[in-house]
Amino acid sequence: MTKKQLKFCIIGTGVGASFIARAAKELEREGLLTLTAVAGKGIERAKDFAKRYNIRKPYGNYMDMLKEEKPDVVAISTPHYLHFSMAIDAMEYGVNVLVDKPMAMNLHEANEMIKRAEKYGVKLGVILEYRFDKGINFIKKLVDEGKLGKLILGEAIVEWYRPPEYYGKSPWRGRWATEGGGALINQAIHTIDLLLWIMGRPKYLWAQIDTVRHNIEVEDLAVATIRFENGALGVIQASTAIYPGMPTRLEIHGLNGTTIWEGERIKMIKLLEGEVEIPKEIMPEESKAWERPEAVPIDKHVALIRDFVMAVIEDRKPKVDGYEGRRSLEVIRAIYKASKEQKLVTFPYEE
Repeated sequence: MTKKQLKFCIIGTGVGASFIARAAKELEREGLLTLTAVAGKGIERAKDFAKRYNIRKPYGNYMDMLKEEKPDVVAISTPHYLHFSMAIDAMEYGVNVLVDKPMAMNLHEANEMIKRAEKYGVKLGVILEYRFDKGINFIKKLVDEGKLGKLILGEAIVEWYRPPEYYGKSPWRGRWATEGGGALINQAIHTIDLLLWIMGRPKYLWAQIDTVRHNIEVEDLAVATIRFENGALGVIQASTAIYPGMPTRLEIHGLNGTTIWEGERIKMIKLLEGEVEIPKEIMPEESKAWERPEAVPIDKHVALIRDFVMAVIEDRKPKVDGYEGRRSLEVIRAIYKASKEQKLVTFPYEE
C-alpha cells in the first residue's frame, strides 16, 4: 500500500452504501484508497455486503470497526436519525467523515457536526453527488459567466412515485423521529441543493406541505416559493405521490436565456443572443432514477469520493463540506416551519 492510499470503511449496508462501495472499488483501482471494512446492523448483513463487494472485514458493530480498523475515512449511509451520533463517534476517534444526505435530522445536529469536525481537526463531507454532474457544472459555468443574464427564476421539480411498500418495508421511513421528513429531505434534497448552488442564497420563503397518498407522518407533497438575495424567485415542488413518477427537473431562467436539466440530462439551453454547443461527453443516457434509484450510474459518487479523499491527502476543504451540506437542510427545515406556522421564514434560518 502506497503512502497516499487511505484506509476507507463504510457504515451501512443499504442502497446508498452500495453506491459508496462500488465507487470506492473504482478508487481502489486508482490507488487512492483501500476499502478495508464494512459495519452493518448485525453481522450477517455485514457479511453479505462484504462478500458482494469483496471487502475484507465485516463488522456487526460500527464502534468495533472504528476501534479495530482505525480508518482514515468512514462513509456513513444509514437511516437519517443515526447520521449525527455515528459521525460524532467517528470524529472522536480522529476519523474523517463522509456522511450521506441529509447530513443530519436538523440544524442543531448539523451545526454540532461542523463544530466537532473543526474541533477534532478532521474533514466532514456530505454525499450530494450531483454537484459533480457534468451537465449541471456546464450550466453553473454558463450562469457564473453571466450568459443567462440577470437571474429571475429557478425551479426545482421532483415529482416522483413511491409505492406503499417503500415505506412499509423500512419502518424508519415516513416518521419525523427517524427520517426527519419525507419527499423534501429524502428525495428532493439533491435538486434543492443544486438550485441553491446555482441561484445563490435565499432571502425568505413560504411553503405548504401535505400527505396525500401514503399512510405516513411526513409529507409526500410539498410546494415552496423562495425570494433569493439576488432578487430572483424560486419554486420547489417535491413529491413521492405523483404517479407514475416524472423525470427530475431543474430550470434556471435569466433575462438572456434558459437552461433546463431533466432526467439527469441537459434538455435545453436557449440564449437570447448566440448559440451554445453542448459537448457530447456531458450528455449521458437517461437513468430513470425517478423510477429506479438503483439505476443511477456511480460516476458522480466516484468523483465526489475522489474529491473527499484528495481533500484529506492534500489537507484542504472538500468541495461539499459540512457548510455546503447544511445549505439544503436549512431550506428544508425552513419549509417545514413555514408550512406548520403558515408564515414567511427569513434567512439565515436557525432552529
